[in-house]
Parts: sequence; structure tokens; C-alpha cells
Amino acid sequence: MRKTSDILWQDAQHQVLFDILDMIRDPEADERVIEHLRDYTENHFSLEERYMRELCYPGLDAHLSAHNRFRQEIEEILAAGQCDDQFRIIIGTFLTEWLTRHVFGIDKELESFLLKANVR
Repeated sequence: MRKTSDILWQDAQHQVLFDILDMIRDPEADERVIEHLRDYTENHFSLEERYMRELCYPGLDAHLSAHNRFRQEIEEILAAGQCDDQFRIIIGTFLTEWLTRHVFGIDKELESFLLKANVR
């Protein structure tokens, strides 16, 4: 995956998220991979959200809304209880596209704000 952020921790966490999404497509993957995605995503989102709150980020509400939509998607996937090949491919693709749009969209706005605030 190409670099996603000039902020080291943010880029490193994004890379892990994309790696987990790749694991979902593995024929041996089961719901534990999606649970791992949920848990890692929560840690990543919590860190971003802490920075946003502490620095009074003006885009906080929109960013929280996006995070909460992703959280909901993952919970719905887990609740569906499916993990066959077709399901994994569809879910892996959907979540990868969502995360790509998020990382190179709204997260870029946050990155710019954090860099201007000289927070890394």
C-alpha cells in the first residue's frame, strides 16, 4: 500500500488496517479476522478522535460520523455471521473501498490540521 499520511503513527495504523482487510479475502479467514479488524479499527479511531477533541478540530462531527458508520458496518457484518468465499470477497472489497476513500479524503483534512498544529 502506498503511503497514506505524513504523520507516522497515522500512516502505520492505516497500513495495518489495509493488511487486515487483505486477510479477510484469505480462504482460511473466519470471523476472527473481522473481529480483529473491529478491534484494531477501534484503537485507531479512538486515537484520532482523542487528537480531534484535544485540539478542537473543526471537522470533528463529520469525522466522528464517518467513524461511526464504519463501526456500524463492521458490527452488521459480524452479526450476519457469514464467512464464505463470496462473502469475504464482497466484504473485503467494500471495506477496502470505504477505507481508501476515508484515508485519502476526510483523513487528509485531519492530517493537514494536525501538521499545522505541529502534532505528530
